[in-house]
Amino acid sequence: MHSNGHRPAPAVAVSEFTEDIVGRQAITGPRYRRAMVILGGLFVLGVIGFIVRAVTDGFDDRLPWGYLAATAGYLLTTACAAPLAIIGLRAIKAHWRRPLARLAELYSLGTVVVLAIFVPLMFLIPSAVDRRTMYFQSSGTSGLPGTLGRIPGAPQAYDLALLIALVVAAIGLVWASTRPDRVLLGNRRGVHRGRWWGSIKQWRVTTVGIGLIGAIYFVTLIGFNSMYSLDFAMALVPGWKDAIFPAFQGITALQGGLATVIVSMYVLRRFGKMERYIHMEHFWAASKPLLAFCLLWFYFGWSTFIILWYGRMPVEQNVMQLLYFGPYSVFFYGAFLLCFVAPFLTLLWNSVRKSCLGPTVAATFILIGNLSDKIRLYAGSWSVPNEVITDHALEVVPAARYPDAFDIMMMAGGIAGAIFIVLWMARRVSIISIWEMSEGLRLRVVRPFLRTHVSVLGKPE
Repeated sequence: MHSNGHRPAPAVAVSEFTEDIVGRQAITGPRYRRAMVILGGLFVLGVIGFIVRAVTDGFDDRLPWGYLAATAGYLLTTACAAPLAIIGLRAIKAHWRRPLARLAELYSLGTVVVLAIFVPLMFLIPSAVDRRTMYFQSSGTSGLPGTLGRIPGAPQAYDLALLIALVVAAIGLVWASTRPDRVLLGNRRGVHRGRWWGSIKQWRVTTVGIGLIGAIYFVTLIGFNSMYSLDFAMALVPGWKDAIFPAFQGITALQGGLATVIVSMYVLRRFGKMERYIHMEHFWAASKPLLAFCLLWFYFGWSTFIILWYGRMPVEQNVMQLLYFGPYSVFFYGAFLLCFVAPFLTLLWNSVRKSCLGPTVAATFILIGNLSDKIRLYAGSWSVPNEVITDHALEVVPAARYPDAFDIMMMAGGIAGAIFIVLWMARRVSIISIWEMSEGLRLRVVRPFLRTHVSVLGKPE
């Protein structure tokens, strides 16, 4: 039995829901077309900005490409991390995930955009030979302590291999989770799609496969996000040593991924006319882990900061200036305020959490703060000259490089490209999972109880 202190949304018949969603798939509305035109235009502008940057600045210096590296890091901790929320909720069999599952899983295809950005960026990162990186290698002449000899291809080859595995897992996750709906929509259009007839064995294989691929995607995303933050940020700044930093980026991904789902859920409810299927309860339920992630963001962020602040070793002071109080301080304060202070104060009140708008506002704060944090980390680390990254300490803090028109074009194009893929796929498969929602509708009924009504949920598991 489930009650939220108010009358729950009325139950919807499975046949009525199916006909409604199938009918929506047959119609392309003007809002969808406008969104695709705007997003496609921004993506083209991003490609133009990349071409102009490549022609004018080339790939000899990392400095002009810092904001593109920040864009890849931002997508990894927002759009690409959105499926993590649903993977976790599916693992614990949370019922309220059902309207959000497909929307979140489609965001995994944003890894394709990350791969397109990563390929040119990896040529800007020098080999790990004779550098203090996680690979602990040297040429045998540098005298670095604890070296294990040459590791060929580090770090580019191993990061690229893990990213390709992530893209394959994303495609597999979307393919497995959309297969029943693709068959249903194909049959309605008179198109036969594969050998699927909905037997008990096929459903068991599908659900187990979704869980297995989801687990692989979860582990691979957290792993690549950690390696990307190490090889494309920390290893480029002499003297920056932080064992908590990869875990901090994992928490950032969980927070940003859930924030992406909440904002997208609000847009789908408000402009996609999905009020019958996305209710206040979904925002209320999502706001609770979002509040917890805000506290975890502060805890891990403080843990990384306090070592530098109280240690004050000479090798760490310029690192602290670069990342916190120096040329990129405005981005640090923006990240702190928008990733912790503003969403925490917003979600602190139950009356705000118990609404559609309150969690959406907090999630919007987080998405903006996440971008500010990635600019601080990647634009700051990529401003360190290539000739000093093998030094023991950062002797001179480089000046801030603020984004120009081409940086803004590339950043907007990368983000728009990920959303474009989601909307494009939404026309091929339903934006709401038909089979998963139908399963949930069969398990839910609204019954009177004393002076109110409650949702009664079946738990077959």
